[in-house]
Amino acid sequence: MLIFKRSLFIGLAALCLLPAINGPIALIMGLIFGSIIGDVGFSQVPKITKWLLQIAVVVLGFCIAVDKALSAGSEGFMLTALSVFSVLGLGLFLTKRFHLDKKMSFLISSGTAICGGSAIASMAPVINASTREISSALAVVFLLNALAVFIFPSLGAFMHMTQHQFGLWCAIAIHDTSSVVGAASVYGKEALELATTAKLVRVLWIIPLMLGVAVFTKDKKQFKFPWFVLFFILAMGFSAAFPLPKVLTLSMFTFSKSLMSLVLFLMGASLTLKEFKVVGYKPLVYGIALWVFVGVASAALILVFY
Repeated sequence: MLIFKRSLFIGLAALCLLPAINGPIALIMGLIFGSIIGDVGFSQVPKITKWLLQIAVVVLGFCIAVDKALSAGSEGFMLTALSVFSVLGLGLFLTKRFHLDKKMSFLISSGTAICGGSAIASMAPVINASTREISSALAVVFLLNALAVFIFPSLGAFMHMTQHQFGLWCAIAIHDTSSVVGAASVYGKEALELATTAKLVRVLWIIPLMLGVAVFTKDKKQFKFPWFVLFFILAMGFSAAFPLPKVLTLSMFTFSKSLMSLVLFLMGASLTLKEFKVVGYKPLVYGIALWVFVGVASAALILVFY
């Protein structure tokens, strides 16, 4: 029976490397496996998961077009900066006010402020978050991220946003790049072009956030410098100084996403429904509160000033 469980585990893990299996699907697969099958006795999985996560983040660094992000960000830079600091500040206030899990709350607020699952994956090793904290944060962000694709175009039309306004709003208020592109493409070509480039500026906020948390962490005794952050920055610098062929960067981006899907499966497989019941509804309410705040506030500013 154990051999069957392990074979099934390995087979599903390999399946997650296929491009057709995205992050949310991989996480759901892992959660179902963990809840039905349970532990398969691979003691090295947590360590392997951590290494794969860091590798995926570093590879992603080669795929971020820093020059395009900086050139496209002049218009939305101040709005992006304001939204990032506002969400992180509100997240800190709500965490203290309602006595929420600090690491899980910080991951959710980071994902909401910057770029969804990528920000969570990047920040998790820096703050030494547990598998339960990472998976719970990802589940919240992925749920809201999926909803955004369907509701944002309708809301934009209801508010009579221009394509320019809607593209900027998507870049500020939607978590992951995939959903930003998905929602903006429904609205129009101009919205899609602006949303895609402006979103790159928001992604770059990963760097100061990772470095800031790493340097100013309170747990100095247990702190170990997250070298993968340095490699992430070096990867971006290398791709900016020596532009890689588009085919290669697309392949590396696909590889990074595949590794991330595998990581999400491994994280989900280590959890059970019983552990999620312990987490409770608070992370979801917290994530919704931050998302509604940034969505409403950014829409108001864009409608007035843009």
